[in-house]
Amino acid sequence: MKRPDLDETVSSIRNYSTENQTIMIPTVSPLMTRNEFLRFLQIMSPLQIAVCAFGIFSNIINILVFYKMGLSSSSNISFFLLAIADACSVSAILIICLQEIFDDSHLPMAMLDVALLTSHAFYFFSAMCSWITTVISMERSCCIIYPLKVKQIFTARNIYALITGMVIYQIATGLPKSLATGLTTTTSPLTNQTITIFDFAKLDMFMYTTSQSISFSLPNLICFIIVLMGTIFFIFSFKQSRQLRKTMSGSGEKSDKMSDKDARLIRLVIFICIIYIVGTAPNTVFFVVQSAYPPLNTTDLYFGNFYQSLNVVANFFQGTASSVNIFVYFRMGSKFKETFKEIFLCRAN
Repeated sequence: MKRPDLDETVSSIRNYSTENQTIMIPTVSPLMTRNEFLRFLQIMSPLQIAVCAFGIFSNIINILVFYKMGLSSSSNISFFLLAIADACSVSAILIICLQEIFDDSHLPMAMLDVALLTSHAFYFFSAMCSWITTVISMERSCCIIYPLKVKQIFTARNIYALITGMVIYQIATGLPKSLATGLTTTTSPLTNQTITIFDFAKLDMFMYTTSQSISFSLPNLICFIIVLMGTIFFIFSFKQSRQLRKTMSGSGEKSDKMSDKDARLIRLVIFICIIYIVGTAPNTVFFVVQSAYPPLNTTDLYFGNFYQSLNVVANFFQGTASSVNIFVYFRMGSKFKETFKEIFLCRAN
């Protein structure tokens, strides 16, 4: 008996005949069919490509402006490194999006497999974005709690050493995942050329998932919680400081609890953290849900296509969050606007 098409049948029965009996095994159609997933990609892919292209352009501007402003202060160093990580992250997302456009048969490697390899770079730079945003959040928290010691703790040398340690950690924990990926060569049935593809039979799933959790999922979850708590603390402290300023100004006294420059920088950090929280929330939720419900993965026959669509949405949020920081810099940073005009409009004060 022919097997019914899973994409067209809500539920079907497989018949397996033996010598004396027939075994009836019920099957269920996937939550999202392959055709539905491809239609979903037709809508999301152009949006992702547009967002990623803008993100690369805007982060190049951020890199040039912060470099021109100077890398002597810890804040400028953090924002400069965050722009680099954001640019690399959206570039990886762009390559993943383009894998559906090119014809695999005319390339030395299938674009789907290129996207899988590129995802390793995306996870690396996405985790670096989380680390750097956490450093920015912790620095501003120390500025509020220990205003006299923050410059001794977060020096330029300490920031460079901290980021270097994070890079070493990401490489050390992400390398096993890359080594667990099996590549092999085969002959394309269309062009009769030798191409490189993934050999999933050689994939060490335990090493892959363990490395993925240690290098990306757990750091993202920890950084997400720290930044979320830090943002709540910023908002509470900022409101408290403004109320204190109003009270002091009404009585004719001055408060040194928070300077105007610190207040502007904290507003900037609050918006950067909120953007990070919104952009990282989908990936963080997926990790928590997958930990509680392992069948939610790409290879599952029922959830596979639906899970891939969720990944597309998560990448879209991540790419958007990595692309819109420039608007916050323009709105909150007068020095950023002046440096931008000096570089691109040839207008210096």
